[in-house]
Amino acid sequence: MKKKKNIIITVVFVALIAIIAVVLVKINGSKVQNNNGTNDVKKGSEAVKTEDESQKADENTPDKSGIEEFALFGVDSRSDQLDKGTRSDSIMVVKVDHDAKKIRMVSIFRDCMMNIDGHGYQKVTHAHAFGGPELAVDTLNKNLDLDIKNYVTVNFNTVGEIIDEVGGIVQDLDDSEVKVINGYIDEVNKVRGTSSDHITSAGTYTLDGTQAVAYSRIRYTAGGDYKRAERQRTVLFKVFESAKEMNTVAKIKMVSDLIGHVNTNYDTDEILSVFKNLADYTVEDSTAYPQVFYGGKVDGAWVEVPTTLADMATGVHQFLDGDTGYTPSATVNEYSNALSAKVSGPNNDLTNTDFGD
Repeated sequence: MKKKKNIIITVVFVALIAIIAVVLVKINGSKVQNNNGTNDVKKGSEAVKTEDESQKADENTPDKSGIEEFALFGVDSRSDQLDKGTRSDSIMVVKVDHDAKKIRMVSIFRDCMMNIDGHGYQKVTHAHAFGGPELAVDTLNKNLDLDIKNYVTVNFNTVGEIIDEVGGIVQDLDDSEVKVINGYIDEVNKVRGTSSDHITSAGTYTLDGTQAVAYSRIRYTAGGDYKRAERQRTVLFKVFESAKEMNTVAKIKMVSDLIGHVNTNYDTDEILSVFKNLADYTVEDSTAYPQVFYGGKVDGAWVEVPTTLADMATGVHQFLDGDTGYTPSATVNEYSNALSAKVSGPNNDLTNTDFGD
């Protein structure tokens, strides 16, 4: 059970996308934002259909069947830069079985070292900064023998606005978190133009959007980045659970306000058909990779080198597809051997590490 708590990724950004995508069809005709200036999304009341029109749109959109796989990137941008120039702090591969209504998800740690086309061996988070979601998808495909074609990129700062819309989230804070959270609250207040209060003692609080985003950014406590990722998952899951209880009109208003914070190569009809009933699906299982790796400096930068990449790719395929017969390609083996030559062996094993609840 501890292993499950420590490495399982629950709803994560899929929760946020589900909230957004459930009502994307309510936005008149436009595609989701592309940051090259095309396919701009209409905003405000003119872009929102009536509830009756929305219901008809839902009824006229056929349910998806078969298997859907896509990459999900979460960025932390203060200027809604969702394409090149922004690292992806959250990286996930999501498999949706529409017939069985089940979801399996694999999170890839941002510092995992991979071969990025044209840039050599670097943290996988840099792929999104170098070439946007397209290069990030290409990196996942080549290093893990995947065939992902679609992507969704979300700005994590947007979560603060959603949390305010749903009335905040209830969260326990311990002494170590209270010691550092107020610096983050000050920073997020400046970015969002809010004036949220400091938190002075451990306890249970209803956090507003600014406080919750600050909580999700805490990293200088036990568990470091792994614990921070867990905090983000906790916040997003609670947001999702609250948003599911909102009525249709409230969801439409919320998404109309926030739609510009999403970048995807799905158009509105496609993403709706993928996600419109996602809240009714079951998250069958989820995990994170690499699970065994070398963590330390390589070529002057702190990275996580999977030991080995071939083993990691095998694990991903077995987890997502139940593919016990998968054999890494020549390309994956080439990358794996090059990475293994950079380190002496693993010094981290998440299956035996406790980062807390």
